[in-house]
Amino acid sequence: MSQLRITQFILMTCIISIGMGQFIVFAVLAPLIRSVGLQEVHGGLILSFSSVIYALSSGVWGRVSSVSGRRRVILVGLIGYCLGTLLFSAVFFAGLQLWMQGTLLFLSLCLARMLQSVLMGATTPAATAYMADITTPEQRVKGMGLLGSAHSLGTILGPAVAAPLILLHLLAPLLAASAMTLLTALVVWKALPGLPSSNRANVHIGREILNTVKSYFDSRYADILLIGVLMFMSYAMSQQTVGYLVQDRLQISPQETATIVAHAFIFSAVFALIGQFAVVAKLRLASNTLLLIGLPLMLVGYLVLLQLQMERDALIAFSFIGFGFGLAMPGFSASASLSVSAEEQGAVAGVIAGAPALGFILGPTFGAMLYEFDEMAPYGASAVLNGLLALAVLRRQISHRNSPTH
Repeated sequence: MSQLRITQFILMTCIISIGMGQFIVFAVLAPLIRSVGLQEVHGGLILSFSSVIYALSSGVWGRVSSVSGRRRVILVGLIGYCLGTLLFSAVFFAGLQLWMQGTLLFLSLCLARMLQSVLMGATTPAATAYMADITTPEQRVKGMGLLGSAHSLGTILGPAVAAPLILLHLLAPLLAASAMTLLTALVVWKALPGLPSSNRANVHIGREILNTVKSYFDSRYADILLIGVLMFMSYAMSQQTVGYLVQDRLQISPQETATIVAHAFIFSAVFALIGQFAVVAKLRLASNTLLLIGLPLMLVGYLVLLQLQMERDALIAFSFIGFGFGLAMPGFSASASLSVSAEEQGAVAGVIAGAPALGFILGPTFGAMLYEFDEMAPYGASAVLNGLLALAVLRRQISHRNSPTH
C-alpha cells in the first residue's frame, strides 16, 4: 500500500471515530433526556448551544492547522473529544442518580457539551485540509468523497456499537465512544506523517474568531455554504426528534427507542456509503449534480417519516435520507473547496466543517419546538426546505453555466 493510501486511510479513521461518537450521542440523547426528567426542547438547546461553539471553533482550528500543522490539530480534537465525552457522561450519570436535577442539570449538560465542542471542532477541519493538501484539484471530489464515506461508516459503526451496549446501560455507548477516539489519537500520533505548515505567522485567537465569522460570508462560496447549512438544519430537525416520534408513536421504553433509532441510523449510513461508493466514486459527477440528486432523495425520506407507524417506516425513511445525504455532502464539500486556492484550503475546510454545526444551531431546537406544537411539523418543514434547496442548486447551476468565466 502506498504512503498516500496509508495517509488517506488514517484520515478516514479520524473521521470515522468522530462520526461514531456523534451518532452514538444522537442515538441515546432522546431517551437520556427523558430519563433524567428533562423536556424535548432541553435536548435541542444542548445541541444548539454546543453547535454555536463548534461552528466558531472549527473555523479557528482550520486556520490554526495552517500554522501549527494539521497533525497536531487533529490530535487536539481527538483527545478533546475523548475527555469531553467522559465529562458529558459524568453529568448524565449525576442526573440519573438524582444528584443533579432540573435547571442545574440542564446547565451542567450544556456546559459539558460546549467545552467538548471547543476541542472536538479541531479534528474534522484539520483532516479535511490535510486531504486537500495531498490531492490535486482533479482528485478533490474523490478525496472529499473518501472523507464523506468515512463519516458514513462512522455513523454505521456508532449506532451498531450503541445498540447492544444500550442493554447494559444508557451511558455505556458514550464510554465506548470515548475509548475509541483515544485509540484513534494513538494511531495518529504513531503513524500520520506531519506536513510542513503553509503559514508561519502567529495565531491570535480573537482575530481568528473574527476571521472565521467573516469567512462564512465570503462571496466565493457564500451561496453554497447557505445551501449546506440549511440542508444540515433540515436534517437536524428530523434526526433530533425521531427518537421522540418513535417512542410516542410506538409507545415503547427508552431502551427500545434507542435501539430502533440506532437501527435507523445504521440503515441511513449504509445507504450513504452505497451512494458514495456506487455513485460519487464511480460516476464522477459534478458537485452540483450530486446535490441535485441528493436533496430530493432526502425529501422523500422526510415524507416517509410523516407516515411513521412502525419500525419499518423509520428504516425506510432513513434509507432515503442516508442515500441522499451520501451524495449531497461530498457535492457540498467539493463545491466549497474548489472555490478557493490551495493556500486557503485550511480556512475553507473550517467553513466546510462548521456548516453542520451551523445547521445544528437552529435545527435541534427548532425541530423540538415544532414537535411540541405538532409531532409531524418537523418532517413537513424539512421536506419543504429540501425542495426549495434543490431549486436553489438548480438556479446556481444555470447561473454558473451562463457566467462568462465558465
